[in-house]
Parts: sequence; structure tokens; C-alpha cells
Amino acid sequence: MAQLRHLVVFMLDPLPSPSAKSFDLENLQTLGLFLNFRCSKRIGKIFPSLKKLGLIYAKDKLNWEFYGLHNLVHLHQLEKLKISMRISYWEISHHRLESRVPLWEKLAFPMMLKKLTLCGFGVSQQDMATIGSLPKLHVLKLIRCSFGDCKWETTEGEFLQLKFLQIEWTDLKHWVVTETSHFPTLERLRLYHCRELVEIPDVIGEIPTLELIEVKSWDESLVDLAKRIKEEQEDSGNYNLQLVIH
Repeated sequence: MAQLRHLVVFMLDPLPSPSAKSFDLENLQTLGLFLNFRCSKRIGKIFPSLKKLGLIYAKDKLNWEFYGLHNLVHLHQLEKLKISMRISYWEISHHRLESRVPLWEKLAFPMMLKKLTLCGFGVSQQDMATIGSLPKLHVLKLIRCSFGDCKWETTEGEFLQLKFLQIEWTDLKHWVVTETSHFPTLERLRLYHCRELVEIPDVIGEIPTLELIEVKSWDESLVDLAKRIKEEQEDSGNYNLQLVIH
């Protein structure tokens, strides 16, 4: 077990607490998709080489204090993190986004993080600002998440290294971006089934690094918003921005 690099198990019952010495896996780089996995204070010492982590939690059993997700901050080599809340088909089909678990009760992120995927959480304005402060974050995916007041307003100095942004099945209605410097390195924007979104900020199309906007929606209004962004850029002489509609 000492040379094990990758361990991925789908929907496994909770593992023994990693405080046990027999659980030490110093060379492990990938730990994937454990149901209700408990992170002890020693997680950084047990998994000093961990680069990729995927976790799934059952909402009805979630207890931030017990599962110790604030201890994730001790995984100093972690580059990719995905945390998902198990959500019923009924909740998804009936858009019960208001029932999402608040993100920032007991969760902290390592500063080396490059890719973050959150599924099924409620995110506040402060949550997004904290995520935006991660200095090496390149990829952010927000799937089936609920935004506080259905609004997200970015500010200067956030998401400085972000290249890929995916927003999917959320209740985001008002997305406020006033300067291209709020996403200075964004290359790809993916908007899937954002049926509540009133507007795609015009300034998004003006980001000089942006190469592609992807849209998937049963609602033509989101498609029309994306088309307008592309048309405005072409009117300004920018023919490099690509739009893909799935």
C-alpha cells in the first residue's frame, strides 16, 4: 500500500477515520469519490502528496463539524477538488435550489488549488469572493448551486488566474461584472441550463483572452443573450470570439 498513487471508489460506505496509523498513504496522489468521508486534523500528514480529491456527501447526513471539511486546508499539495451533495432527481427536476446546503459553514480551501468543482451547494457573495481569492485557481465549475439572493457581483482582484468558468443548473439571475479586469485571463465560459439568468454581462465579451462561450439551454432566451454578446463583439471588430450552442 505504501506505493499506491491512486485510489478511487464510487459511493463507498464511510472509511475508517484517517487518524488510524494503518491508513497512512504518504504517496497517494488521487483520492476519489468517497461517500461521507471524514477528514481528520491529521489529513495533511496522512496524505502529504495528495493532488486530486473527490468527495460526495448525503445532504440528510451532513454535519460539517463531524466530517471536518475545514481540515482540507491542510492538504498543501492539493490541486483539484470536487465536492458534491447528493441531490434527489425530484429536487433537480423541480429546481429546489433553495434547499442547497450553505457552503461556508465549515469549509476551507488549500491555496494551491487549481481546479474546483462544487455541486449542490448554496453559495453567498462572500463565498464567491473567497473562492475568487484563490491565487492559482484556473478552473471553476458551479453545478446545481444556489446563489444568495440569486445574484453574483464580482470585484477587482478576484479570479486573477481563472481560465475556465462553468455555471450549470443554478438559480443565478443577476450576474454583475463591471470590468474586464474581474476575469483578466478567462478563456472559456460555459453556461448550461441557466434558465433564470437575465443578462450575460456585456463586459464578458470584451475580455481580451476570451475565446469561447458555450451555451446549452432549452430556453431560447439564454441562447439569444449569448448571440447578442457575439454580435456586439463582431460589430466592434472582434471576430475571434467563438460561440457554440449545444
